[in-house]
Amino acid sequence: MARIRPRSTRRFPSPRPGRGAGQDICFLLLLVMTTVPWSVPALAIEPLRDEPVVWFADDRSPIEAPEFQEPGLVPYAVDSFVGRPFSRFWNPGRFFRWVGTGDRVQESVDINTLDEVVNSTWFTNRIGLKPLSEAQLTEGAAHGRGFAAGPDRSAPWTIIGAKTSGVTPGFRIKDATGDVWLFKFDPPSHPGMTIRAGVVTNLLFHAIGFNVPVDRLVMFSREDLVVGEGAMMRLQRVGKVPMTEANLDSVLVATKSIFNGQYHALASRYLDGIPLGPFDDQGTREDDPNDTVRHQDRRELRALKVFAAWVNHFDTKMHNSLDMYLGEPGAGHVRHHLIDFASTLGAFGDALVKRFGYEYGFDVFPITGRALTLGFVEDTWVSLERPAGLDEVGLFDVDTFDPGGWKPDLPHSGMANLTTRDGYWAAKVLSAFTDEDLRLIVRQGHYQNPAAVDFLVETLAGRRDKIVRYWFDRVPPLDFFTLTEKGIEFHDLAAERGYASVEESRYRFRLAAVGSNRNGRDDGWTSWHETPVSLVPLFDGSGRLADDIPQGDADHPFLAVEVQVNRGSGWSRSTVLYGAYASGRLVALDR
Repeated sequence: MARIRPRSTRRFPSPRPGRGAGQDICFLLLLVMTTVPWSVPALAIEPLRDEPVVWFADDRSPIEAPEFQEPGLVPYAVDSFVGRPFSRFWNPGRFFRWVGTGDRVQESVDINTLDEVVNSTWFTNRIGLKPLSEAQLTEGAAHGRGFAAGPDRSAPWTIIGAKTSGVTPGFRIKDATGDVWLFKFDPPSHPGMTIRAGVVTNLLFHAIGFNVPVDRLVMFSREDLVVGEGAMMRLQRVGKVPMTEANLDSVLVATKSIFNGQYHALASRYLDGIPLGPFDDQGTREDDPNDTVRHQDRRELRALKVFAAWVNHFDTKMHNSLDMYLGEPGAGHVRHHLIDFASTLGAFGDALVKRFGYEYGFDVFPITGRALTLGFVEDTWVSLERPAGLDEVGLFDVDTFDPGGWKPDLPHSGMANLTTRDGYWAAKVLSAFTDEDLRLIVRQGHYQNPAAVDFLVETLAGRRDKIVRYWFDRVPPLDFFTLTEKGIEFHDLAAERGYASVEESRYRFRLAAVGSNRNGRDDGWTSWHETPVSLVPLFDGSGRLADDIPQGDADHPFLAVEVQVNRGSGWSRSTVLYGAYASGRLVALDR
């Protein structure tokens, strides 16, 4: 496997719609500013290569197990609210890149030359690249591992520890196979809300491609539990005390998670390996030699803003992640997980907060705005209400949702680096979820009211559609180019997935023979050819390149194919594909 290489963002020269005179002046200023010592570093142009596209990162080399580390929540929060935002604000490179390109940072590093995230210990491409089966969607991280039904039920579950402090009680159990599971309950004021949201969102994030625990909704009776020898429970203001059958009964009664005579809980299987603590959303882990890409430069962590916005996963702090060391000591590697999805789909503890997802925990600009307007200008989230009659559903809607304005509770360094191409990639992944996929997953929450399932499917679909339209309007969704006997076929994801009219979509393309530096010959590009179908014809009847197709040579061994789409309001920005004449490989894609 090859290591990930930073890829180029250079495009063929073409008009950028919407650039005004003011932006042109600022762009010229940017060019001038690059001559001063603290200027924006020039982007390295990755040369085209006639070689297979990289799909796997080489980040599983054997290492010694790193030490467990978990920074305190307060220092992390202070740094997230103050130190890191100020560092970004005073970085002149971010400003000048924004003026010149619309993005504040360079493109993500953990992507291949086709602009896709590579598989790694952080992320595995799933629904974004291929449809998932019903079992894959509904079982998530349990698929093929025997955990889809939750803890083994061949014998009563043995409780090995419990807690009653905090908003929600819970306990740890060991099943007959020796697996340890954490049982989480709802806050007593909202039975059925957080545990179901946690299961559903866990499955959604697994389908997207993240590493997550096995989280299942389990139903059980008091007879399914026994208190293990030496089990302790943590009481508020008291600390640890021996656990008895009597105080187990008190914990269960306090949960109020009883439906049709059975207790309901979220059962989360302990992750395999040795826990190393959470991963930061900035920098790298210094004691992991495989962790070579700064976390804020990883596309999956930048795009987490889009995925989290979809389900209103506002609690994306580093403490809701966990690194695990897998393998024998000295022969293992680290895998990175997202955990704890209970504060999603509008749910949060025992008090639902309307502003979550609309403002940071401390957000200067909205606070100042309310002060200056004396409260006469109402915030969007004020009108947010829970759906009537659906006690298992939180504050979650489509109408007040703004795909471009969503915010987590704590500022996140990866999300702050989201580029247009990162956002498009995330929207492309979300567009792959069908309404039926969503229904299959939401049903795994075992909502007692069928209307709650209908509401959540409709709301998730509505928020998905808002996100997809927002990003597809910014990047033409021409994707998944393949070489066939007809030529180069591609997919118009907007037309195929119901976000644009097939009949109103037209395409045009032009071609050029280029060198590894993406420069063409003196004869340049062919003229534009318009077509109603997503195909660039290349071959004649004998299977050879047609006479009107630019022919490659030693100095220009690559064919560049520039494609645009028009849906009635003018031609879009270009998508440029590069193929190698010698091998027939499609080697790179520029947006």
